[in-house]
Amino acid sequence: AEAGFEAAFQRVLHWSAETDAAIEGRVAQIIEDVRARGDAAVLELTARFDGVQAGSMAELEIGRAELLAALEAITPAQRRALEAAAERVRDYHQRQLDASSRSWQYRDADGTLLGQKVTPLDRVGIYVPGGKAAYPSSVLMNAIPALVAGVGEIVLVVPTPKGERNALVLAAAAVAGAHRVFTIGGAQAVAALAYGTATVPRVDKITGPGNAYVASAKRRVFGQVGIDMIAGPSEILVLADGSTPPDWVAMDLFSQAEHDELAQSILLCPDAAYVQAVAEAVARLLPEMPRRDVIRASLEGRGALIVTRSMEEACELSNRIAPEHLEVSSAEPHRWEPLLRHAGAIFLGAYTSESLGDYCAGPNHVLPTSGTARFSSPLGVYDFVKRSSLIEVSEAGAQVLGPIAAELAYGEGLQAHARAAELRLREGVAAPAELPVVFAVRPVDKANHEAVLKLQVAAGQRHLVAAPERSLAQVAYEPRGRALAMFDGDTVVGMMLLYDARQDEDKPANQLYVWRLMVDARFQQRGYGRLAMQWVVDEARRGGYAEVGLSHVDKPGHAGGFYEKLGFAYTGEVDEGERKMIFKLEGV
Repeated sequence: AEAGFEAAFQRVLHWSAETDAAIEGRVAQIIEDVRARGDAAVLELTARFDGVQAGSMAELEIGRAELLAALEAITPAQRRALEAAAERVRDYHQRQLDASSRSWQYRDADGTLLGQKVTPLDRVGIYVPGGKAAYPSSVLMNAIPALVAGVGEIVLVVPTPKGERNALVLAAAAVAGAHRVFTIGGAQAVAALAYGTATVPRVDKITGPGNAYVASAKRRVFGQVGIDMIAGPSEILVLADGSTPPDWVAMDLFSQAEHDELAQSILLCPDAAYVQAVAEAVARLLPEMPRRDVIRASLEGRGALIVTRSMEEACELSNRIAPEHLEVSSAEPHRWEPLLRHAGAIFLGAYTSESLGDYCAGPNHVLPTSGTARFSSPLGVYDFVKRSSLIEVSEAGAQVLGPIAAELAYGEGLQAHARAAELRLREGVAAPAELPVVFAVRPVDKANHEAVLKLQVAAGQRHLVAAPERSLAQVAYEPRGRALAMFDGDTVVGMMLLYDARQDEDKPANQLYVWRLMVDARFQQRGYGRLAMQWVVDEARRGGYAEVGLSHVDKPGHAGGFYEKLGFAYTGEVDEGERKMIFKLEGV
């Protein structure tokens, strides 16, 4: 039985991404034609394949006025739906940007700056199916993350077979903020975006779904431009415990099967009676569906209703499948979610139908298919930015890194690499200062307050940190705060203010809050900040706090990267312009 199941299971999952040789050959010809003749080739191919005769490329471009006219022409209900969906998609991707795609940097003990610079792409192209296949949701899901990421120009292409322009798609382009829109499609549109013509600007990346010709063209131009993915047929896997009405699950299976005959819908459930109830619901509801022939072909060709021995086994089978859409249709979805490692999107609970994610929940509906969720992710703002490493080695840092680099370069036989590092080893340059070994923190008192008042804020930090006299004045009127001096031996090297959030009158919390941290300008880059934060964490443990908190203004030169290196994490909260971070203490 095990062997029989495995063979049947593999047959259900099998799908070949290989395209017809004739399609590949035709696409190659189209791409070369567009590269060689530009606009003229695009005009001819658009006339041949879409039946649209245009005297110039200007006739194939839709201006902003026409997009806004389409927005006015759709029904009020359609406009409200578009705008509500766009707002949710925008909000989700803004949070995604803050969590995953911001620049950061820090300086190590030698003064060397290291970091990552995140910059948006200059221009992207978005392919949207046109004609009777109207997908305004695809416009929102591709264009909005690009705009949130900061892309400078978004060029949208949409075919209009026989001149049929879909008002909903154009209205979505207006709502999403596309900068330019061309009524071209197929491999010729992909080639125009990848290589540029006199009219269509060359882009840096192409995203969006299309037919076999579009997929083949995207595959061929990859390397000249970036692409999102080569998508296969749509998929849904429903992981059920038998608590959801069978009709709901049957309709969820239909929701992907209706895309095309190669779409895949699978149910995994340990309750045989429930699986039978879903099968009966499928048989009863299918005749009512307008696309019943497509749904039937999909379910019979690639669908499956599988009875598992347990929910745990169902989760493991789901991980092997790595579906595009995964519904956890369970009374306890959060019990099973930790067991699920591979899926494009995970929909938790009976009320979370996959269709909500397709249109308006917020997360992107452009998802990895055909098992590629094992190693790839949904489309997101991170697809529209690129990351550059930042390295600025100080003179002292060169004395530490130079010998290391030279030794490794000589080992690889790359003498010029080694000499480039050795030339920067100057005689007479002091070795990097050792980390202080007599570091201590003491309360600011009569004996040391004069030295604290003489501390100097570094020139590049004056927009971030208050002067010592202001800090001491503030804490003097705050009974829950305390001022502390940082010492190396007998020398005051910095100060900090701590706040006991447990005594806060408005929002008490079991948190030791770092109100202020300042290292004197003359003692920067010697590790005092790190030692001070280590002391604070230890102090929080001694006091039985659950976490250490802090916040910083979001201005150039802020210390967010430094705190992240120490283990602090952003909470996502912003209070009076300051981004909050916390360090949770284990076992407290």
